[in-house]
Amino acid sequence: MTQILAVIQSDALEVELKAAVSALGEQTTLKACPDLASSVSRLRHDSPDLLIVELCEGPDQVREWQHAIELHDIACPIIGILDDDSEGTDELLVEAVRVGFRDFLRRPASAGELAGVLRRIDKAKPEAGTRGRLLAVVSTKGGVGKSTIAINTAVHAATTGNQRVLLVDASLQLGVSASLLNLTPTITIADIASMQDRLDATMLREITTQHESGLHVLPAPPTPAEASEIDETCMSIILGVAKSAYDLVIVDSFPLLDATTLAILDRAEHVCVVTENVVPTLTGTAAMLKTLDQLDVGPGTRTLVLNRYQRCAGSLSAAEVSEQLAEPVAAVIKHDRRVLEAANLGRPIVLSTSRWGVASKMRTTAQDLLTKVSADSTRATKPDALAFLQPASDAQSLSEEQPVTTTAAE
Repeated sequence: MTQILAVIQSDALEVELKAAVSALGEQTTLKACPDLASSVSRLRHDSPDLLIVELCEGPDQVREWQHAIELHDIACPIIGILDDDSEGTDELLVEAVRVGFRDFLRRPASAGELAGVLRRIDKAKPEAGTRGRLLAVVSTKGGVGKSTIAINTAVHAATTGNQRVLLVDASLQLGVSASLLNLTPTITIADIASMQDRLDATMLREITTQHESGLHVLPAPPTPAEASEIDETCMSIILGVAKSAYDLVIVDSFPLLDATTLAILDRAEHVCVVTENVVPTLTGTAAMLKTLDQLDVGPGTRTLVLNRYQRCAGSLSAAEVSEQLAEPVAAVIKHDRRVLEAANLGRPIVLSTSRWGVASKMRTTAQDLLTKVSADSTRATKPDALAFLQPASDAQSLSEEQPVTTTAAE
């Protein structure tokens, strides 16, 4: 059965569509709603096969739908319907195609024309369903090696697979991706805020900075003041476009559970939680794991990495950390000066030719994360993360991390 949801304001158009759908037989059904806001709720609950939108308000309406498509991850094929005598029809069609409309109907709506649209949509289904996966790397404080893990995983993905990979430095206040990759970007994520109304997949691929590994990078702003333009809505739009432009998106998040971070978690197929064997850090990590449970990011869709691991008097072992957090430690991170040297040179350790030691272990951990995010790409829709937003605690540091190394779980 084919379910159609129509977003229409005209009573006459609703009558036309009902007659056209009725002529197609009982295998096609139609539901109608009056505006974009009500359609979002219907899309979540009814999962229609086709969305028909009455284009009667010009380019502004199309731009509103662009925001909705990216913000709410609308994967349902969208077709527009408009009058033959509408002003600026050609320009409107071009803009609608750019933001994701798949086809168009002319009024008066007819069963034959609607049947043709349904056949074309059905033939193109395999291509339409393609979306990239997103891996979010998070922590509750800086200085635990979160950025090093995110960057090395992204570079490893770019150099070992036939896929387009984007690293988003969402550590907005103190992002270090450009430095760790020895890049001098001309455009950062702050610049995207001013162009989010017209951002699409092609534009995003063109404005990102490319690393020698083939990795595309969207760096953090150069100053904290410029980061103020990036809120949770802007971040969600950027990541929505990114997932349509790239096969894999890796996000280095800010060490704070704020609305922007939760918007990132909403988009993620898999989450890498980074911690260290220091009691205050583990306390924050325990709170984060509880929040992730509330967001339906359970142990099956997250990986706990123990960073900056050193054996010293009073420190917890990997087994004790796992016991305290009631979570398996998937990888143990040891402090190693070779990773620090790689960071100072702006050359990720995974690019080392060494088949042993730190470089090899970092590649192994990166590959494990990539395997998991690929396996989690069919994950069910999560609850709205922003509903669980908690105030940030004083213990959540604004400082950024120092490089770390990975090894197999101990």
